[in-house]
Amino acid sequence: MERATDLLADAEDFLGAAQDLLATGRWSKVCFNAQQAAELALTAVLHKLGIERRGHALTELLDEISRNLSEVERFKDHARLLDQYYIPTRYANAFASGPAKDKYTKAQAEEALRISSEILDWARKIVLQG
Repeated sequence: MERATDLLADAEDFLGAAQDLLATGRWSKVCFNAQQAAELALTAVLHKLGIERRGHALTELLDEISRNLSEVERFKDHARLLDQYYIPTRYANAFASGPAKDKYTKAQAEEALRISSEILDWARKIVLQG
């Protein structure tokens, strides 16, 4: 099986986890899983393009993709937002006080999920096209 489809399957799994977490009110974990879904989706696109790239910054993954596909510009601002959810959603020491889980809202979680879904939908079309 092509590696791009493996990565896409993992992206789908992270998105599903984010949706499950939304239902339980775990906003910070929704944001993190949404970031992970987008990261894996973009990495899948890179693999489809024959490019192996490691890293967690969505903006950097998009920069690499943009060298081959022009339509990624629309995701740049969204990627900047999701990039902010990679570390601080998981670690209390990212903040002066209080647990990380208390620093995020339902609105942030819903927006992260929406953005990640859009990126995943786009990536699915690229990866699964013949």
